[in-house]
Amino acid sequence: MHVLLVMLVCVVPGEKAAGYQAAVRTCLDNLIEHGQDRYGPVHTPMWMSVIDVRTNEATQQPEVYDSEIRTEGRQHRRNPGGCDVWDHQPALRAAYALSELTGDKKYAAAADAFAKSFMERAQLPHGLLSWGSHIYYDAYTDKPAGDTMAGRVGPHEILVALPLWDRLWALNPQVVRGEIEAFWEWHVVDKQTGRHNRHDDKSPGCDFAFSGGEIACAQAFPYSKTGDARYLERARTIAEYHWSARNRETNLAPDAPGLTDRYDGHHCFTTLPGPHASLLLKCFEYTGDPWFKETALAHIKAYLKYGWDESAGRWWGMLALDGKPVPQEEKGPGYDAYKPTGYVDVWTTSMFSYEFPVAAAQTALYAYDLTGDPDALEAARNWARNIRAELPPKQGRRWADEMRAAMPDLEADGDSNAENYGRAISFFLRLHYATKDPGDLETAIAIADQAIARLYENGWFKGHPRKPFYETADNVGYLLYALLELSAYPKMLAPNL
Repeated sequence: MHVLLVMLVCVVPGEKAAGYQAAVRTCLDNLIEHGQDRYGPVHTPMWMSVIDVRTNEATQQPEVYDSEIRTEGRQHRRNPGGCDVWDHQPALRAAYALSELTGDKKYAAAADAFAKSFMERAQLPHGLLSWGSHIYYDAYTDKPAGDTMAGRVGPHEILVALPLWDRLWALNPQVVRGEIEAFWEWHVVDKQTGRHNRHDDKSPGCDFAFSGGEIACAQAFPYSKTGDARYLERARTIAEYHWSARNRETNLAPDAPGLTDRYDGHHCFTTLPGPHASLLLKCFEYTGDPWFKETALAHIKAYLKYGWDESAGRWWGMLALDGKPVPQEEKGPGYDAYKPTGYVDVWTTSMFSYEFPVAAAQTALYAYDLTGDPDALEAARNWARNIRAELPPKQGRRWADEMRAAMPDLEADGDSNAENYGRAISFFLRLHYATKDPGDLETAIAIADQAIARLYENGWFKGHPRKPFYETADNVGYLLYALLELSAYPKMLAPNL
């Protein structure tokens, strides 16, 4: 049995906890000292997205390594030579947490300066920010860049993460409100039904669950600041769009209801009990409306009922809306390559696609923390069983051949991206808070120790053991925050979502 599974500890020893915090602190120190925008005619306090840990430089053309697979062939998702405050949301959360834990305001101040500068300099003409999965701020040219659509920089698309809307609002409420109003104008295609598009083109398109959750959450947030009932109504309308498309017998909802000619239009994935449900829970926190909480729980419970295979101890990655799982298939051509058939691939490789197993595990605990619902805890325990069987973090199976071709020196165990390490640490730590089982804490510590051994180099945390980059496409911020969560034990921090 691997050492990761047999390490015996009952608490986070003080020296170990201090070591976790020190490693995060050193990485953030490097990010502030070497990772800021010092390129092009205008220098800013924005943090670069891809930094070579060997040289402390952020080149315009970083080496490819696995990025064609990680970004699904979209190199602009790396923000090469640029900055993206969306992709840095988890790292910003870590910076704020470090200041709160240590009393050193340096990290929160640096995070504020980055976000403030970005909002001032990276706003598009129609009120949306140059952030997300297609566009960013180019530090070399000092203007928005990335993908293009209809002759302009775009599309605008934000996915998956729980944004720090409160922090951004405190820095520039005018820009944040403009972003949120532009969401409603440009992304919500049908203001009556809540049909939306993950892109800002005012036309029907891919109405993914993880983008719909973001749009709903963005509308719910200003209700918490203004009490304006329009925002609550908008958030409900958008979230109800997915919920109304569910199978009424199973409560399983399609990932993209409007795409009736594609598999994501009539199948449910872990995007629903994962990112979508987590954003609905955040809507509940912003508004106090129990409908969001109940709907998030319903998505989690439906996937628990039909997606968990007790005999195998594994979750299915894809369900027909009648509850039947889709067995493993050969990878198809084109978009079919992203079908999450068979059992879930715990250690995901691509940034987005349709598979969010550890995020779904985290969301089950988020729901349990907010509601105490026993089904949410049962889902979390089942996720723990599945994830433990796949430890240590490694290269996932779906893109294993492509990854080995891109990086021939991949090892069987331990070669996984920083996001997988970070989310897994946070999940087992929070499960320990719920269960009081020392084994859950032991597992979190063991994963953290391996993450440091595999990813910490020259005072930086790399995005992958086989790459020399601190890289937001690998979501290093989730790992930074997870290590701070462990360092703060037994104080429980906000969810790492």
